[in-house]
Amino acid sequence: MKRIILSLIIFFSMVVQANAQVDWGQYSQTFPDKAMDQPSTIALITATKRPNDSFWSTFPAIILESRLKADTAFQKSRPSDFIAVASFDTANAQFFLHGVNRRNAAEYQLRVTEGSRKIIVPWSPITHFTDEKLNDSAGQPEMAYLGGYHAPPGSKIIVDVKKAGTNKIIQTSVVEWQYLRPVLVDVYAPGDLNIFLKRLSGAWRLKENDKSLWQRQNPTDVFGRIPNPPRKLMVEPTDNNLIFYLDADIYTKDQIEYEVVKNNEVITPWRINDFDNGFIWLRELAPGDYVLKIRYNLQREHVTQVAFEIKTPWYESDAFRVIAILLSSSLVGFIIVFILNINQRQKAKEELAKKTKLQLELRAIYAQLNPHFVFNALSSIQGLINKQDVAGANSYLSNFAKLMRESLASSNKAQIPLKQEIEILDTYLKLEQLRFGFKYEINVDERIGLYETEIPALLLQPIVENAVKHGVSSLQDKGRITVSFIREGNTMLVSVSDNGSGFDEDESQNGFGLKLTRDRIKLLNELANEQPVLLEISQNKTNETKFQLKFINWFL
Repeated sequence: MKRIILSLIIFFSMVVQANAQVDWGQYSQTFPDKAMDQPSTIALITATKRPNDSFWSTFPAIILESRLKADTAFQKSRPSDFIAVASFDTANAQFFLHGVNRRNAAEYQLRVTEGSRKIIVPWSPITHFTDEKLNDSAGQPEMAYLGGYHAPPGSKIIVDVKKAGTNKIIQTSVVEWQYLRPVLVDVYAPGDLNIFLKRLSGAWRLKENDKSLWQRQNPTDVFGRIPNPPRKLMVEPTDNNLIFYLDADIYTKDQIEYEVVKNNEVITPWRINDFDNGFIWLRELAPGDYVLKIRYNLQREHVTQVAFEIKTPWYESDAFRVIAILLSSSLVGFIIVFILNINQRQKAKEELAKKTKLQLELRAIYAQLNPHFVFNALSSIQGLINKQDVAGANSYLSNFAKLMRESLASSNKAQIPLKQEIEILDTYLKLEQLRFGFKYEINVDERIGLYETEIPALLLQPIVENAVKHGVSSLQDKGRITVSFIREGNTMLVSVSDNGSGFDEDESQNGFGLKLTRDRIKLLNELANEQPVLLEISQNKTNETKFQLKFINWFL
């Protein structure tokens, strides 16, 4: 038996008793062929939401009708001529009974069930009817309103009408709500645009070699009947514009909603589609792992998702970044080391020049010490000769020759062993003892190695000479000079004390030897500031004068 689907579009909503309201412009009506030809013809009218029109090809009503006709339990006590409608919406399906009005309603009863067992409305009289305004505007007679009902996907609403007082069902209408989940057919890359346009204009245009991106990667897979493809689509970085084609006839873009997840983060929340057609176009995708989720707004609980990955270009890969960072760091490090090396070499060159200059100045001072010492020694010999002390003069000349040899042996050395410095001092003091008759002693701390410890050559001689000349020379045999070497931690203390008449600072400023010693100490400290030498001069209440040299960090 033929079925007619007719849309009755009017300018106002249909209001029925019991607050029943239907906007016929949004509904499609299904009823038996020629049911409206006579006002008195008894016929069920089923009204369902119009957006379902897009999906009738997905699950045509004829499939539902064939299945129900094969169901003996359903066919029992029901006419073979019934209405079967597939619906996908969450809206109620509305049911009307043409040919039944207030005058003859008592002759009929209705029953509503969900499936074959759940009774929603048991056999009941008909009490609701269409509004008079609708009747006038639509040009239709008054008819019975049987109510609006809905069932979850996978279930159906069955409305039966029978003659009152009998068990014979004269009219049946069935609305089954189908599961509606988007089904992907293919995925197209930018290079597949021509194939996509062929498919869009008609599948019959496709040729055997027109393979989509998915078909090229998965030639043995049937892509289009599995809601969630198990395989991930791998896409080259340049193919970052993808078209996902659905197996559905879509006429309005708000029927499709989609969401995009990248690297487990939502980058495009649920939104309606961009096109009034059955495909989704994602553009300018950055490298990463994606999941595209698709749903129909009629059944948002059923989501199809497909995973795909936009490959990372080699120049954006982690390995390349690591290599680039390492190379950049190496280059920067090389430049820094190169600059530091240049600065270090320049600094070393400057330090060498400075050190050379200081050493030359030290040599100049050292060269001045020898003539000064020789002058003083010759003065002492002259004094002995003037006293007619020939034996003393000869002894002095012998010791003086020894002292000159020791002095010449150390003249080319910046530092000499402490043992050699002490021998020079001892020889000098013996020379001056012959002249003035004073007593002297040299004391060395046993913790100081005489051969391992070095000291600037002839640094102590001018200080000892000052103690002789300005200290004990006038005291003769009552004079006393003490030279001590003491270790305190890493510091060596060298003291030269005498019991002379005291130290006159003004007189010392005019002294040539002490001035040269101070200048030499200053230059030594500039050369080795980590091992400074300090000179301190003090005297006690008995006018005993003490020169003390501190060699800081001398024992490292």
